[in-house]
Amino acid sequence: MKCPHCKKDLEQIDFRGIVINECPQCRGRWFDRGELQKAKDNMDEDLCWLDFDPFSKKEKHFSMVPEEGGICPKCTENMAMLAYANSGVVIEKCEQCRGVWLKEGEFKKIVAYLENVLTTRSVSEYVADSFKQFVEIMAGPEDRASEARDFLVVLKLLKLRAAIEHSKIAELTNKIYQCLPFL
Repeated sequence: MKCPHCKKDLEQIDFRGIVINECPQCRGRWFDRGELQKAKDNMDEDLCWLDFDPFSKKEKHFSMVPEEGGICPKCTENMAMLAYANSGVVIEKCEQCRGVWLKEGEFKKIVAYLENVLTTRSVSEYVADSFKQFVEIMAGPEDRASEARDFLVVLKLLKLRAAIEHSKIAELTNKIYQCLPFL
């Protein structure tokens, strides 16, 4: 496989526990189908419930960029360029083999953007997210164990956000727990 920009042969590397291909010159990275999601999930377990799928029909955070992407290193089709929300991240995706090309540093930008999403969500948004994740345990796109894990992560984040937004209530409940000998 060749880099879509430098035309150098890609080298296999271990990236966050996943074997991907990287350009030795520009440090761009090729992620086969599903590998980008796995790498994101391996980076920070709190991000696992946030979907990042440029191929999903329901994904509303991606928008087409008018310029054309490079040639897919796997199947040699032209790739499309997508901007991700207001993150400043532009990815190239191949509709044919469903792989994704990221320029150097784009993965870190994706993770930083998603971590910012986590820290700026309100309690009410986490309540809505927890309900959605609960429903996905029965009807979600992933297996039940994975959906249940996502639900538990959202509940943990809800608890943390509630402690931040309502610190007096959090202090009071901690004092109550400290006073109860059977907990």
